[in-house]
Amino acid sequence: MKRTIFAAALSFMAAAAAFSLEIEKPFFSGTTGFFTTVAPNPERNDYDPQCTTESYFAGLFDFSGKLFLRGEFYIVTEGLFEKDLTNMNAIFRIEELSATYKFTGDNGSHYLSVFKGNYEPFGSDIFLQRQFGISKISSNLTESYHGIEGAYIFPLYTNGISYTYHSNGNKVASISLHKNEMYKLQQEETDAINFDMRLAGLFDYATIDAIAGLAFPTGLDDDSDSFLSMNEAQFHAGINALFGHKKTFALHTQFGVDGIYLKKSEDNDDSINMKNFHILVEPRIPVGDCYFNPSVFSIPVRTAGEMVYLRTFIFKHPSEDNVMGCNLNIVNENLCIGSLKLNAGIHGTMVMTSFDSGELKSHPASTIKDAEKTVIITTYADMEVFGGKVAASLSVDTKEIKDSPSKSISGTIGFRTNF
Repeated sequence: MKRTIFAAALSFMAAAAAFSLEIEKPFFSGTTGFFTTVAPNPERNDYDPQCTTESYFAGLFDFSGKLFLRGEFYIVTEGLFEKDLTNMNAIFRIEELSATYKFTGDNGSHYLSVFKGNYEPFGSDIFLQRQFGISKISSNLTESYHGIEGAYIFPLYTNGISYTYHSNGNKVASISLHKNEMYKLQQEETDAINFDMRLAGLFDYATIDAIAGLAFPTGLDDDSDSFLSMNEAQFHAGINALFGHKKTFALHTQFGVDGIYLKKSEDNDDSINMKNFHILVEPRIPVGDCYFNPSVFSIPVRTAGEMVYLRTFIFKHPSEDNVMGCNLNIVNENLCIGSLKLNAGIHGTMVMTSFDSGELKSHPASTIKDAEKTVIITTYADMEVFGGKVAASLSVDTKEIKDSPSKSISGTIGFRTNF
């Protein structure tokens, strides 16, 4: 018996020693970004711009391709133009802390992860980039400096675990169980247990990422001893995909539905509103060195508020449930100034406000016709410099030009670099 225990102990120590030898030399990489928005203050009649800054830092320790430790931190500061700097409002958030262990089998790779924060959110390209190493497929309209993941469809802040299987044929399946700390129900904060299943694939003419899941609020059912509230269970699902080829024609689509109750009860509002949906359809048409990218969209305010080209509209309309409209983006990705590579383009965005979601479902044509409309023209450019990328934009709200030209202008500037 003692020999058996001794042999087992020796085997365990040998395995631990072999494992430690495999991961003894970590490789570190990181990225950081800084972004500033200057926009008119909607609460002031005269021109009194407000300044908001965002910054993030993300780091990765890679232990021989087997163990990955990630950390990301995000800070947003408001009121930099205030005379009294004590009025500044700064928010610090741990955006991601995660540990992933990878082991390889005969038919593919397996990943076990534990995480806290905004881990590989759906609608962002970060999951596809980590699994397939591809360039981003997201729309320039949804560009964001909210960390490395950018904009996403389901805003979450969770603690959880996940298992991901990546086959040798570039197909990925993932399941995750996580506790959401920012679940909203009847304007109250509570916790929810989420179970998600995610499928992704890299094909010759398509890149697809799809998810479906359930959220079970905890401790809400007073008539039952059950830990989970089955009566308040909600469904969410989505797809993020790019079809076609960049040099010929491509179609980018994002669709998400969130907060749909599975069972009607007296305590919940089971009506479906536009704030439950995230929709973006964007054809990408190459013409010479330029791309013409028209799109239609309906994006919840909680997501649109983090997007570079929609956030100034959200500053003026914070009470809206969602942002609906259409956009035309014309961009040239092959410009040069000397030896510097430059991308430059222009967005023409028509956004609708002051419409009723219920009326939109029953009378879509008349609701869209009668809605208040705003057209925003945005020019933008980015270039590689100082080992990173500088991006800047200038926006004009055409609705404000007649009454207050100075309040129609807003601008942004940002910088990203890897190290």
